[in-house]
Amino acid sequence: MNENTAKRIVFLGDSITDDGTYISYLDAFFREQFTEQPYTFINLGVSSETASGLSEPDHPFPRPCIHERLQRALSESRPDWTVICYGMNDGIYYPFSEERFAAYQDGMHRLIEAVRATGSKVIVMTPPPFDAPSLSGATLLPEGEEKYSYMTPFIRYDDVLERYAEWVLGLQSAAVDAVIAIREPLLQHIAEQKNSNPDYHYGDGIHPDAGGHWVIAQTLLRQLFKQDVEQAPDTWPIYPLVYERHRLLSAAWKEHVGHTNENKSEALPLDKALQHGEVLERQIQELLQA
Repeated sequence: MNENTAKRIVFLGDSITDDGTYISYLDAFFREQFTEQPYTFINLGVSSETASGLSEPDHPFPRPCIHERLQRALSESRPDWTVICYGMNDGIYYPFSEERFAAYQDGMHRLIEAVRATGSKVIVMTPPPFDAPSLSGATLLPEGEEKYSYMTPFIRYDDVLERYAEWVLGLQSAAVDAVIAIREPLLQHIAEQKNSNPDYHYGDGIHPDAGGHWVIAQTLLRQLFKQDVEQAPDTWPIYPLVYERHRLLSAAWKEHVGHTNENKSEALPLDKALQHGEVLERQIQELLQA
């Protein structure tokens, strides 16, 4: 792979992006299908992050906001394309309010404008769904409570995310280069899984399971890259190494740029991580050529 010629695709988002499984699926797919990997994927997701700058009173620390680190992230990563996914945390798990919605819209508009100013293409994904029946380790609350949080979310919080997703879908082509609708495919995935297994849980209700991450990757492949693929790459021989390399580099990139989440990832300095990534890269290439 020649990283000097590959397009650099940077992902900005919250803990779902920080997890990075869907990004590692994309990476594995293009490695398997193309002689030269056409893309360099850089994961700059940060857990708990928002675009709105809002934070619920009971959150353990003020939620990170992308705008605190945005200029550093863009100048360090130099994206050709930037994929953005915010919304899950932006309603801070409360019932819908126009004030919080306006903060999300303003934060997203400023984010899109800043990315576009660098010359990067802008791709925005809709917020994923909140599946209340799958929620684990938290208590669902009805409307009318004084306070909510990710540990005590509004029982119909997905109604809030639906409105946020509808707004994202309405972004004009003059503002963004593509809008990727991941909400509906994920809802379909959840319904299909529950139909075949009534005990199915969609991750913890907030964070998708591996199947949900594959739906996100598959949707990006179809809508953004025009690639139709049915099989998740997690059983391919190269995948464990691709995933290991992804986690190594994503942690290093995240801590190199810096963020205000109090929980820091164990990470090598970026230059050391890139060197170790080259070792893993050679091992991946050996498997591909076997």
